[in-house]
Amino acid sequence: MIKRLEGAVGALRIDTDGAVAVVPWPEEHEERRDVVRSAVGGFPDEAVYHRRASVHVHGSGQIERLPLNLSAWVLASIWRGMEIPYGLYGPAVVTGPQLAGLDEDLEGAVQAVCAAVAEIRLEWVTRPPVGEPQARAELLAAARHAMSAFIE
Repeated sequence: MIKRLEGAVGALRIDTDGAVAVVPWPEEHEERRDVVRSAVGGFPDEAVYHRRASVHVHGSGQIERLPLNLSAWVLASIWRGMEIPYGLYGPAVVTGPQLAGLDEDLEGAVQAVCAAVAEIRLEWVTRPPVGEPQARAELLAAARHAMSAFIE
């Protein structure tokens, strides 16, 4: 879990290792774009997987061979209600819609999913998954269970 700062959290960054960090969130909309660009390391693509959140990733992350962000992929898949058929590469930033601040309950959901993914990945050190489909299923099941405490 991350430590909450005073006031509402504007955005969270999900690193490729699953770590979650609060992103300093300025008042000005244009400054927020710069913050997201800096956090993902390039020009971001924005996708909506949840009606109250946006996920921003590096627009050329796969081309630039950035690492797969399993935690962001699992979160997006859970929010979308299905396995998304593509990967999310590099750090991801989760915000509210149109760069608004992220709701507190969604902040908790992001943290819970990332913690669940980190736990499964740690288990895989001694118990590797049988195959990729089984790995995806295990990650999604753990994340669904972790997110069940949050009302969407």
